[in-house]
Amino acid sequence: MNGRVTRTLAVAVLVLVPHLAAGQEGPAPKQPLQELFFTEVVYPQERHEVQLTFGAFVDRTRSDKSALAPVSVEFGLTNRWQIEAGWDGYSRYHDDPWQHVRTERLSLGTKYSFMHIAGTPLHAAMGLDVEFTRAAVFAEGEGEQGTQFEPFVALAADLPRGVSVFGSAGLSLQKADVLNLAEGQPPDDQGTLSGGLLARIHRVTVAGEYTSRSDESPWRLDGSPMVTPSITLHPGREWELAAGLPIGVRHGTHRPGLAFHILKEF
Repeated sequence: MNGRVTRTLAVAVLVLVPHLAAGQEGPAPKQPLQELFFTEVVYPQERHEVQLTFGAFVDRTRSDKSALAPVSVEFGLTNRWQIEAGWDGYSRYHDDPWQHVRTERLSLGTKYSFMHIAGTPLHAAMGLDVEFTRAAVFAEGEGEQGTQFEPFVALAADLPRGVSVFGSAGLSLQKADVLNLAEGQPPDDQGTLSGGLLARIHRVTVAGEYTSRSDESPWRLDGSPMVTPSITLHPGREWELAAGLPIGVRHGTHRPGLAFHILKEF
């Protein structure tokens, strides 16, 4: 699978770079939502806009249940280019997922978006996240350890009646993987593919996501792929309230978890 993800990233870069060089500016599309749970979105922050996001993800696909409490801030440098930073709290638990939350990772990232490419309803984005992970919280060989470099591309297409299809592909690389990739050697990481469908109806967006491997649960990168139905409410004043049910799709991993986030733009 790593070859497929690598080729997807390479093709996307070749498609996007000419548009970046051309500096084409299309009209800003109406965004159906600001964040998905497991898929990178194409939508950028506007110039000088700040977004604060508080969330939670409870993973019940295995007997050793785990939870993540992410907090992030995003800032629009331009209408296309944003930077972001995040903190993730983590716990493994039996009864109370928030009883022993501890710092699991810090992250810095950037994203550049291409909206209405060549005047079409197609959108894309590319970016890089750098994560500083506490290796002590993982079993040996089970999850991410140390500093991770995570390039990604995201795509979306607007369909009639407020419907959009979306997808993203990414890699999680350590320093040695980056050096090997620069020399033309494929990385050991198998990569992540995510995608789905959403529809916005007035102040509500419903979505369905599939992810082959969730970076939101980095302690179990070899865990089950997940399908996540979700609903997002848009109460106004730039607030967004979302809840989803991540469900493992492999045999014996069908217990739904819980994901939600609250965000505000300023």
